[in-house]
Amino acid sequence: MENAKKVIVIGSGIIGVFIAYYLTRKKWSVTIVDRGCFGAGASAGNCGLIVPNHVLPLNDPATLLKAVFWMFKKDAPLHVKPKFNPRLINWFGKFAKKCNRKDILISAKGRNALLQSSFNLYPSIIRKENILCDWSVRGSLHVYKSAKNWTAYQTTDALLRRYGIKAQCLTREDILDLEPALGIDAAGGWYYRETAHLRPERLLSGMRRLLSEKGVRIIENNEVTGFAVENKRAAGIRTKNGILSAGQFVVAMGAWTPDFEKSLGCRIPIQPGKGLSITMKPPENCPRLPLFFEEKNVVATPWQDDFRLGGTMEFAGYDSSLNRRRLDALTHAAASYLKGFEAEHIEEEWCGFRPMTCDGLPIIGRSPRLQNVMIAAGHNMVGISTGPGTGKLVAEMINTDSPHIDPEPYRIGRFGIE
Repeated sequence: MENAKKVIVIGSGIIGVFIAYYLTRKKWSVTIVDRGCFGAGASAGNCGLIVPNHVLPLNDPATLLKAVFWMFKKDAPLHVKPKFNPRLINWFGKFAKKCNRKDILISAKGRNALLQSSFNLYPSIIRKENILCDWSVRGSLHVYKSAKNWTAYQTTDALLRRYGIKAQCLTREDILDLEPALGIDAAGGWYYRETAHLRPERLLSGMRRLLSEKGVRIIENNEVTGFAVENKRAAGIRTKNGILSAGQFVVAMGAWTPDFEKSLGCRIPIQPGKGLSITMKPPENCPRLPLFFEEKNVVATPWQDDFRLGGTMEFAGYDSSLNRRRLDALTHAAASYLKGFEAEHIEEEWCGFRPMTCDGLPIIGRSPRLQNVMIAAGHNMVGISTGPGTGKLVAEMINTDSPHIDPEPYRIGRFGIE
């Protein structure tokens, strides 16, 4: 009974942070344990875009063709390291099976629920809790240099309108008026008014302050190696510094969640997709809006005192090295879209592992083996965009409240892994 209202959240990324936040609002005593520093994983160095329009998963036959074409091009937006990896091969097999309209729409429905929930929750959290993270809702502009690619996006736009998501189609003249920093060789673009952006590391810093004020215990640099089990329930977590006990547990370790497959009693089909970013002082001709350089799969986010380029996807295991050629691809992309761009005053070069599932949906649900352990991982490339919605949903499930969105799309057993 001593641990009845105690929860241990394993992982201090954006998902674990919002789970902890919503559990404290339901009067749970929360401890966060992380193998490294608070918020230092994929949450920290991303481009900070809150994108409710990113409803569609990556599952598309065109993506598969690009993956094959780009496999041996080391600076390509998507790169797969050519080595024998049975888990990755199996993952791509499942990914390929999901590249059909029926499964894409199923994933889109689940993604949309979390994205819309989070977009609606963010402003009240930031305002109520006084989180200083450079929050701004100025929209985002998807820029195309190819007229063919620009007009082809009409098909995607029509599909997104089924979910109430509408983009404004802009000609070259329109986008140059909206964003003068762009070069004149742009063919056109699509503008999403309801895109927000923030500084992710400041969001995490603000949330850490808030959680500490609410009594959350944060334990860093303490790797969890497994669970202490009694009667099909977890009694505690085993760490290098001993056992920590609680009544409920949440595994929110992002790309490292598969490490717990044996303990959890199910396979976790998550692969680490390495992304890169470069942070620098704002260039002389700095954009006013977040930009998507579509042909290069690169994102540019302007803040008041900094500018960040991010993108690329590399399936190469947990290799945290920074590849110079792939980093240079980010700045080369910016130079090809922005007038007079030069990558100067660079402050940080970064990489992080996105937790990629083969259908674009996260895994949210109870462990088949341990009744009091929840899994909340696999948010792909929209972790920061789906954090509040996921946190609220997991807290509702642990507290046995009625969930504000249907958890069925995220069930653990959808891959036959129970």
